[in-house]
Amino acid sequence: MRHLARALALVACLADANAHARELWSRGDASVEFTGSVKQIVQGTHGTDAERFDELAARDPRCIVAAAFERCSAFSIVGDQGVWQSLTRARFRFDVTVNEHLSGVLAYDHELLLGTLDTLGAQLGEAFRLEQLADLTWDVKVGGLPTDHVWWRHRIYRGFLRLEAGQLEASVGRQRIPWGVGRLWNPADRFNAIGPLAIEQDQILGVDAVAARWNFSGFDYAEAVYQPNSRSEDAAYGLRLHGTRGEVDFSLLGGRWESDWGVGFDLAANVRDAALRVEFVWTRPTRDVWPVGAAAPGRLDDFVQAVVSLDYNFPIGKGLYFLVEHLYNGNALGFGAGEPGVLLPFFESTAQAPPGVPPGASGPFVQPASPAVFGGSRVVTNARHQTGLQLGYDVTPIIRADLLTLVDWNGESVVVAPIVTWSPLGSVEITFGAQLFAGPRLSQFGSQEHLGYVMVEWFY
Repeated sequence: MRHLARALALVACLADANAHARELWSRGDASVEFTGSVKQIVQGTHGTDAERFDELAARDPRCIVAAAFERCSAFSIVGDQGVWQSLTRARFRFDVTVNEHLSGVLAYDHELLLGTLDTLGAQLGEAFRLEQLADLTWDVKVGGLPTDHVWWRHRIYRGFLRLEAGQLEASVGRQRIPWGVGRLWNPADRFNAIGPLAIEQDQILGVDAVAARWNFSGFDYAEAVYQPNSRSEDAAYGLRLHGTRGEVDFSLLGGRWESDWGVGFDLAANVRDAALRVEFVWTRPTRDVWPVGAAAPGRLDDFVQAVVSLDYNFPIGKGLYFLVEHLYNGNALGFGAGEPGVLLPFFESTAQAPPGVPPGASGPFVQPASPAVFGGSRVVTNARHQTGLQLGYDVTPIIRADLLTLVDWNGESVVVAPIVTWSPLGSVEITFGAQLFAGPRLSQFGSQEHLGYVMVEWFY
């Protein structure tokens, strides 16, 4: 708690600062502008102690061998641990203009994490983390840090150069590549998609990439993206053709992501006073995966992912926002079975025995699955069909209420996520949120634990 008090004190020191970009230097067309923010998030839920899970798994041979993994007793403690976590982030952003053709952005973060950090979910998330060309995150190793309860790190959140010359726009470095038109899910976004239940919807980690865009006329353009990788076979290539005809925006896209090929389209159109959006992507995986329970590794089947959404502002009071969106995920991971339940698809079989297994032990064995099970997609679900409903209303000029509901039609589960945002000052935004889950254990949302959080952000 001492560390949390210090973090809150740091945030409070900046609470009264002005919330706008500051020009630090300028000469002719050249300039440097600075924008800063401090964010504090405190959340509470239930999770799984990773150390205790590993201890139980080490004592039970069924947790190592794939043939018996569905009876692994370590999964009996899933969700038993009360978990609270605190994140304090100070962000420093510099927008640099060299001349009318060349500019750049550098956003640098310091993050202090407190609470229960060593959870099974965090371990599995680390196993699924996609490799970047450059590791731009560094731990601060001082005073015994990092530990299972305190972690201090800093990183380059954005860092890229941008060139504009006539009809050409190009950028290189860590950046966001925003593809897709969906509001909750974006199967067309193979670089930066973020799930609908992410607490920080605006916290989208960029990718190390080279992006070039050629503007034909109006809103018509061609965009090419190359995301290198330390392994050339895992490099990503994407091509997107965008056009506008009347009140319809549309894109054709294709490329290769982690060796898996995909093609598709998206469109956004006005239907009277409502907005219609569609995304469709067909993927052909090329890598082998070995699910637990399968006799041998094999290539994932070709799959389709699609989103259809419609949103509308009803003329009720100050305006009631309404969104309905449906996701079809042809690469749904499924609900698993046995003790692991919905976590079963996040493990895979391997012929290589893990450390500590006696020589001659018969496999296959079990290990955390690799990102290959996603087939190059960033939309990851257990259920094949999901529908999202969202309502939003400005209660007062400084208070907004939103309600998001997601329904898993295959497992018959649901999550309800109310959010209230309060902006008492122009430079301060406070958010209160919760995520409430219901449904059978073997379902998309019934397996998850309730979560509550408070998020405060100051801009200066």
